[in-house]
Amino acid sequence: MILVEGLRKSFADVRAVDGVDVTVEQGEILVLLGQNGAGKSTTLRCLGGILRPDAGTISLDGLRLPEKLNEVRSRLGVVPDQARLYGRNTAPEYLDHFGFLYGVPADVRKKRIAALLERFELADRADTVLAAYSRGMAQKVSLIRATLHEPDWIFCDEPTAGLDPVAAADMRRYLGEQRERGAALIVTTHVLGEAELMADRIAIMKRGRIVKSGTLDELRAETGQGRRFVAALTAEPRDAESLRRWLREHTLDFNLERDRLTYVIPWDTQVAARGELAAAMQRELSSHGAPFHELEEEQISLESVYLAAMAGKDESLPALRGGKEGTSKSSSPAISGIPAREMFGSIRKQGRMLGHALPFYVSSWWRRGDLSWVMYLNAFVLLLVGGTSLFGQLPGQAGQVAQRFAGAQALQAGLLLPLFFMSFALLESIKSSIGIWWEKAQQSLEVLLYTPVDDPSLIWLEVLPGAVVSTVWVTLWMAAGMAMLTFFGEKAPWDLLPVFAFVAAVTAYWAAMGRMLGFMLFPREGASGGAWSFLLSPVSAAVADLPLALFVFRSPFATASLLLPIVACVALTVLCGVTFDRERLMETGVGRTRRRRVWFATGVIRRNAAALAAGALLAIVPAGVAAALTSNANLHSWSEVAGSAGIGQHETSGIAYEPVANTTSPTNGVTVAAAGLAGVVGTLALMLLLMVVSFAAFFLLGLPAVLGVMTASVLWGIQLGFGASAPLEGWLVGATGFALLALALNTGAALPIYWSLVFGSGRRLDRLRDAWTSYWALYRSLVIPACVLFGLVVFRLLAAG
Repeated sequence: MILVEGLRKSFADVRAVDGVDVTVEQGEILVLLGQNGAGKSTTLRCLGGILRPDAGTISLDGLRLPEKLNEVRSRLGVVPDQARLYGRNTAPEYLDHFGFLYGVPADVRKKRIAALLERFELADRADTVLAAYSRGMAQKVSLIRATLHEPDWIFCDEPTAGLDPVAAADMRRYLGEQRERGAALIVTTHVLGEAELMADRIAIMKRGRIVKSGTLDELRAETGQGRRFVAALTAEPRDAESLRRWLREHTLDFNLERDRLTYVIPWDTQVAARGELAAAMQRELSSHGAPFHELEEEQISLESVYLAAMAGKDESLPALRGGKEGTSKSSSPAISGIPAREMFGSIRKQGRMLGHALPFYVSSWWRRGDLSWVMYLNAFVLLLVGGTSLFGQLPGQAGQVAQRFAGAQALQAGLLLPLFFMSFALLESIKSSIGIWWEKAQQSLEVLLYTPVDDPSLIWLEVLPGAVVSTVWVTLWMAAGMAMLTFFGEKAPWDLLPVFAFVAAVTAYWAAMGRMLGFMLFPREGASGGAWSFLLSPVSAAVADLPLALFVFRSPFATASLLLPIVACVALTVLCGVTFDRERLMETGVGRTRRRRVWFATGVIRRNAAALAAGALLAIVPAGVAAALTSNANLHSWSEVAGSAGIGQHETSGIAYEPVANTTSPTNGVTVAAAGLAGVVGTLALMLLLMVVSFAAFFLLGLPAVLGVMTASVLWGIQLGFGASAPLEGWLVGATGFALLALALNTGAALPIYWSLVFGSGRRLDRLRDAWTSYWALYRSLVIPACVLFGLVVFRLLAAG
């Protein structure tokens, strides 16, 4: 039995469900009727456990939600309002996948799939991909998926939508078979005729509340005055007034017009009493020379019942159980996420899931066809490896620079690191057919969330298959690159192949965890947030190149450098776990009202004044200290600074700087145009660089951003301390100063994000989302203007010659 009491659910200022009470017995079909936006789908999602109710209780056969949610999911089948199938798979592949998720044994699901496809006349389309199915055929597959595991409770959101009359009748028969099996069903529909044909009971929703419910006869009784009968008379009565007096005594209401009589009697009148009244009326009519030759009951249509319910005043709607609106206590506790111990402990149980999901997702990804152009680009880089190996070094100035810094490893570093970057970044950029990313992008995630896959497994479903694919892909291409080096007589670092594979696995893991966090932080931006997903792959690959470069150059710090991505992976795993929320995955970020964008957010600046001041101090204090120390030490060039630090030797007595004479030539149109272009490019480049810094620092708890602004401030302060005679003083005081200002403001705007990462507790995800929202407002209000000032100074300096 399904029992719902006082269910309430709101989205921001929109009350979607407001005090719903529902009871559905085993072997019964309840049909929910209501206009679009009445709350029918939201009610089903709350009952299915993918939305948390704000108040009320939900119990299915005594299993309370959300405490027993995992047990409920294994016995629940859901048909959403749209089929949302996997277009690249065939029906047997798709159904087998969900049969596995629901725990149906392989031999059993194979037989059931074959039988149900035959039952719905889809057996001859078993080899056709689902993208080629019509809407009606897709609805049939969706219903098969929902009932493949023979669930005890079935929720269907408009299951006959898009079906022809024959298919719709077959769908109703199948739902009737599920009812006879003992399942409790809740079905929503807009087709009133469908409701009359299949419903045991009907509930009509309006603005989140059930305004009428009961059997069809009960609803008719509530809507009409009584049972209405129509009699066709053989002639007009001779004494109509006498007949009217008799009708007033024996009926609730009547209408006599010429040879047509309509009368109403109470709804609870028994059949025998109806027959006696009809006989007495025939005698009375015969005495007036007008017996009836036809008598039938005029049923009140469901449409009349529905329209009467919709026309009712809102004041008559029932209040929430428990008194005044808003006083009902929620049965759903605040989301506590997944504890770190549970998150890491669940990895041991993912072997079976990975063994099934990996070939399923990879086959779908392969059929997409994007792999071809990635292979072409990687093959191009591989040919570059082979061609360059013939010359023994990189061509041109690049070879000289690489030889200077890398020595004997110049060729290996110059070729293998770009090959790694290309193979990893390109693969990540198209890896949208694996895991949650794919499910959310094609709007099939809701179906997956109804399955009995627990929360940790949902995260690992996004992370592990992609990590395995990336590791294998990158390892194969790196091995091919090393083989190419060996083939052309160069020494290839085969001992580093496991290092490349390990870094690929760790970085892919990190990127996937970052995507999972992006799903929850940026629901408005589709699959994972526009800028977030755009920057995540190249940033991940670039960070991975750093430890790899140390290994290629045989640096003593190479092994220690692996701690950076490993720590980032652990931190992101913990963060994803404690902030995970299924309801966040369902969000689209679309509200009923569109907020007006304010480019200069005064309120946000005021609230984050302390963080902005901290960012400014991170720049001002190091710059001031560095300038003072440089000036007191009487240093006037970077060579002197290097010498004083013991890095090189310098002669202070022979160094003198004289101001450069002003040799500015008259400006012309070409100079101004080139200066303007340089200013625009400089502005956009600085804006993008600061955004990349914020995203990269997010995964490393903000340390790169803080250390970066302090380092830049020290360098700027040292140059400032050289005095007015130092070269390029105008550039450094002007353009570089505004660049440092933009960096300081950007760091200050992002400090609340880093603070929430390190010191947050409880609803950390809400604070992170608020911090990111504030960051973008500050970025628009302060950082972008500082970048524009930087571009204007660049333009002014170049235009002046």
